[in-house]
Amino acid sequence: MTSADAVGRISTRLLLLTMLGVAAEERFRRWHLPWKERVCDDVRPFSHGTVFRSPRHPDFWEYNCIRLDRPMEASEMIAAADRELVDTAFRFVDWTIPMPDRVVGELRERGWVAQPLIYMLHDGRALPEGRDELVEVDYDEVRELRDIWHREDFGDHTESETFHAQAREVAELAEVHVIAVVEDGRPSGFAQVETHDDGSEVAQVFVSPERRGAGLGGELTAHAIRVAAEAAGEVWICADRDGRPRQLYQRLGFRPVVETGVAILLPKG
Repeated sequence: MTSADAVGRISTRLLLLTMLGVAAEERFRRWHLPWKERVCDDVRPFSHGTVFRSPRHPDFWEYNCIRLDRPMEASEMIAAADRELVDTAFRFVDWTIPMPDRVVGELRERGWVAQPLIYMLHDGRALPEGRDELVEVDYDEVRELRDIWHREDFGDHTESETFHAQAREVAELAEVHVIAVVEDGRPSGFAQVETHDDGSEVAQVFVSPERRGAGLGGELTAHAIRVAAEAAGEVWICADRDGRPRQLYQRLGFRPVVETGVAILLPKG
């Protein structure tokens, strides 16, 4: 199947689903929400959502968290995270509904990394082919770039070796593809595509600091979209709600569907 065939298949599927009256937000929830339940061994409800725990992946914070399906005040959220994640060195909360900006602001004032996010769905448009240096590589071939990204996001608060091992194990529960731009024999940027349940996500796009501003992020994202389109009927991406990458993704054919977010209290030390 060619890239043009794949994106054409997505366009046809989106049209049919719209005609059937199935909203994009509902399709997102059917695809995205059950995945964490599949990974985690301990899933239980609480007053404002769900508690997820994965003893097999204790250092992969996203799978040891609470998820909110309705808003909470910052103080209530912190108390719930302290109660449900008492045996972890971190706190991780995600939400699948819009969270008031004042709550996000108060979390930041109290030392949390809080970020409103937006999930976006690709509209199926064809994208031009990229440079020859974009190739699919083994998951661990971009490990140095993963380490740089991890330090940029979390500093020295975490031990990255166990995190990366557990992250790979979870990623490989889905169909995972890693695309890298290789210059002078070394990766200088990569994108990761994860596919499950007839949906693909461009889950990561990262460019090394010294190569930013050269258009590599856009080329990697476009190539990842083509790979994702060949693997599944819909292609999703998550962006900071108010960040610059969202503008790039919109130019590449993504449209906003669902506002979500995360809040993380990093380990001390």
